[in-house]
Amino acid sequence: MIYNACIGESLKRLARMRESGNYRTAQKLPKKTKERTAAFAAARKQFGFGEYDLHAYATQFSHSWLGEHLDASTVQKIATRAYLATQRYAIGKNGKPRFKGKGWFDSVEGKTNKSGILWRNNMVKWLELELPAIINPQDEVIAHGLSCHVKFVRLLRRKINGRNRFYTQLICEGQPYRKAKNKLGQGVVGLDLGPSTIAIVSNESATLKHFCDELKPQRKTIRRQQRKLDRQRRANNPQNYNPDGTAKKGVKRWHFSQRYRHTRQHIAEVHRQQAAHRQSLHGQMVNRVLAQGDTIKLEKLSYRAFQKQFGKSVGFRAPGQFVNHLKRKAVNAGAQIDEFPTRHTRLSQICLCGSVVKKPLSQRWHECDCGAGPVQRDLFSAWLARFVVNERLDADWARSVWSGEDERLRAASSCIQPTMRQGKPPVPNLQQNIAMGQSRSLVQSGEDGSKAHTVRILDGVRELAFQPEPPAFRRGE
Repeated sequence: MIYNACIGESLKRLARMRESGNYRTAQKLPKKTKERTAAFAAARKQFGFGEYDLHAYATQFSHSWLGEHLDASTVQKIATRAYLATQRYAIGKNGKPRFKGKGWFDSVEGKTNKSGILWRNNMVKWLELELPAIINPQDEVIAHGLSCHVKFVRLLRRKINGRNRFYTQLICEGQPYRKAKNKLGQGVVGLDLGPSTIAIVSNESATLKHFCDELKPQRKTIRRQQRKLDRQRRANNPQNYNPDGTAKKGVKRWHFSQRYRHTRQHIAEVHRQQAAHRQSLHGQMVNRVLAQGDTIKLEKLSYRAFQKQFGKSVGFRAPGQFVNHLKRKAVNAGAQIDEFPTRHTRLSQICLCGSVVKKPLSQRWHECDCGAGPVQRDLFSAWLARFVVNERLDADWARSVWSGEDERLRAASSCIQPTMRQGKPPVPNLQQNIAMGQSRSLVQSGEDGSKAHTVRILDGVRELAFQPEPPAFRRGE
């Protein structure tokens, strides 16, 4: 009730502020200027569209019958959550905030550990409520968190297999616990993240793999359960549908049977399991990236644009969530994230010689007349990302270390090449490679004439081994 009241009030104040002359004047000012920022701040202050203004509005609930069930700190945090949701809508980051129905509010939190929701002696105390926590004393992560100073406490409800489970989240002061096996490497790592693949290139290794390959899709199960859900809804509410099967317009009253609720819970559980498995795979991949270097360089992409073109893949693998996870862990580990825009770099289109050729998405191999390539384009982009300085590609630096790198990148792509439906790379022109002074031998003698190098670097020594290249796909396969 408090959240919905704060959402409604903040939306009203936002609407009045947008209709004012001061707000319209601020919109016409040049962007990224102090005058524009000050004009917007004055408009927000004039109409009370601020966090503390909403705190003052929510004070009335503490003096009503709701004050018997919620303390003042919790009420203020609820008002803060409503304000942040409205603010993101105001600046265009999120859609219009929704009012919550019964059972939709899943977490509450306090401001400090001195009043409101308290953590005392492995127990949550909130007004007259006392909740002892179930703690595994052998868990090193939990033991480290309990030894730190607790700033505030959050109560969280999760629905697992249709049942409510309540958890306590302690927001602590200090550095998070790092396991001994998750060590931070040294060097520069280049990343190229796509809707379904990830390319990682460092000084010692190069990897190209399907992103979240271990995550098994449940599209068929979800689709069948959703069709079952629709049949149950139509059977229980025939009065809400026309004879041709379309839903009637206007306000309708729905009756949900127990089997309908059970089917809905089953769909929610499948989505929850997928999300938990995806988050675990993200954490493992982040640890692998950080183990290869302490400076991570990658392109700054718009994952919203990814959703428009690759909606299913992005929704299933969540590359944007992975990047946020990487940034958070990198800061805690002391690593540096260099995220540069693609406006000037264009790593998937540029070559070592400086030529820029736009490639369609179907063209998965980079090859240039200067002799560079053929190299899988994602791996080549990740390799080039290591040489981006001040949002510009240092082509001279990249050319100076290119000798032999193409063999290493092709070896990384050979193991995944058939499953990615990319076929064989085009045969290079060896005369051009020799003219450029590149010490590499791409094609070696064999019965079928196709063998590629596998390159390993151990203690600074480059080892070469021949590995048969998988055959290309035939038509119809």
